[in-house]
Amino acid sequence: MKHVLLALLLASPPTPAPPPVSWHPCGTRQAECGTVEVPLDWASPAGRTIKLSVVRRKATGERLGTLFFNPGGPGGQAVMLLRDYPQYAVSDELLRRFDVVGVDPRGVGESSAVTCERPVHDPAVTQFPETFAQYRALVAHNRAVGLSCLSGTGPLLREIDTTSVARDFDAVRAALGESRISFLGKSYGTMLGTEYARLFPDRVRTMALDGAVDHSLRSERLVADASLAVEDSFGRFTAWCAGTPACALHGRDVARVWDDLVARAAREPIPVKGGRPMTAEELRYVAYVFLNQLPEYGKGLANGIALAEKGDARILASVRASALDDPASTAAYRSILCLDIAHGISGYRDLRARLDRVRKLSPHMKGTSEFWDMTAGCLGWPIPPTNPQRPLNVRGVPPVLVVGNTHDPATPLSWARSLSSRIHGSGLLVNDENGGDGHSSYLRAACATARIDDYLVSGELPPAGTVCRQAPAP
Repeated sequence: MKHVLLALLLASPPTPAPPPVSWHPCGTRQAECGTVEVPLDWASPAGRTIKLSVVRRKATGERLGTLFFNPGGPGGQAVMLLRDYPQYAVSDELLRRFDVVGVDPRGVGESSAVTCERPVHDPAVTQFPETFAQYRALVAHNRAVGLSCLSGTGPLLREIDTTSVARDFDAVRAALGESRISFLGKSYGTMLGTEYARLFPDRVRTMALDGAVDHSLRSERLVADASLAVEDSFGRFTAWCAGTPACALHGRDVARVWDDLVARAAREPIPVKGGRPMTAEELRYVAYVFLNQLPEYGKGLANGIALAEKGDARILASVRASALDDPASTAAYRSILCLDIAHGISGYRDLRARLDRVRKLSPHMKGTSEFWDMTAGCLGWPIPPTNPQRPLNVRGVPPVLVVGNTHDPATPLSWARSLSSRIHGSGLLVNDENGGDGHSSYLRAACATARIDDYLVSGELPPAGTVCRQAPAP
């Protein structure tokens, strides 16, 4: 009897079922779209509501159930991607076996979204302050941005943490009439999936977390690990150039070329034909974005550096437009992560000590990483974290597959290992195909994609210790 009582106590609390989704055709290739209404504040479910945008592609073959897909970000628009470009979201096999569902999280895309009246990124405000005056300017800028987001968005800005998003996803599950769902999350989507598994373990059928973030880690560890990972990827890029005649910098000391270019930009931003010049910090961040797509974007990064060296950074600036200047994605990204990540910085001395450490860890990329961006970008944010890092111990969930690349600059393999250890009964898949470079592996590496698909369909984890490697040349 006590075991039955314990099971009842541990079972997920019921999520009030919204009305069934009223679907209508949308996009291309037989997608259907709808909305689901959820509470603005899950602590007050009878209060004000917001709307979530939802897209579904019904299984084209023998249906296993419903698969939720999240592309990451935060700020990635699952609805647009799955509706208009499904081939970049999931494989044909998953489209055949599942009703694949994309939900734009609250604050994102076509759901009730964050709107900021000031740009998040200001090239005149450094995220790597050398003086107390620069530190104060950074804090003042972040606070002003946050207040402009609060003015543009209203009370929703306080309610877009990942715990609230996970509860939204369960409301969508209920609206679909499903007792359990499968889940495929990439990058930030692994934080969301982990939180869903923590809150609703009995509602998971299968869950694959690709490019894993361990949200239990303190900010100091996240920043240090990410700095090392970005520097490692930069070193792999320079090695690729050394061994690849097609690299525009082949035969040169690429690290020296890069350091000289960044130093030059620090003295005076590099011109951009037809656009705003690029600062040294922007160069480093854009290079980081290219490193996330190694080996595919190695040639593009080399071409961009070579052109910038000649006085025109327009190739690199083309990536800056989406990575730093897009108002919708940057507003959602900043606003969500400032609720999810406690930066742990008490003042200027504390920030400088952390900055000195990451610069030693990354002599060429100088501490550039998304987790430094979160640390510096959330200083002075007017709303304190509502879902900060906490000890994580997920139990009661079916076997979860955690996936990590050996050389991922955004989410180091060590995070996949540690996250796997915190989800009871989970498995770890290591991707070393194509050198294990770049961020995440699904639809980028054939072996990992096949392993993830097989697991999501069958529910069976790959054998312990499985590593996907490049097949030998015939």
